[in-house]
Amino acid sequence: MKILIIFNRAPYDSTDITWNGLRLAGQLLETGQEVRLFLMNDSVDMARDVCKPTAGYDQNLSKMLKALIAQGVPVKVCGTCMARCGIYKN
Repeated sequence: MKILIIFNRAPYDSTDITWNGLRLAGQLLETGQEVRLFLMNDSVDMARDVCKPTAGYDQNLSKMLKALIAQGVPVKVCGTCMARCGIYKN
């Protein structure tokens, strides 16, 4: 089965939504599912090295994302959202 998970919230938005989505992706991958991720809106920050956990948050979402990529999970990032967030600057 092919599964696409779409992230669209800021990585550290005072909820566990992104963390749970990344955990779900990992679990699905472990069961042999074909998992793909798409980052849009404020979630594009998760693909940046400057994205760091906020004070008191014990999970590093960027590291979790990189671990999934290292396991072969394809990740696409919305180009329009990157431009809107200023990722193309400098």
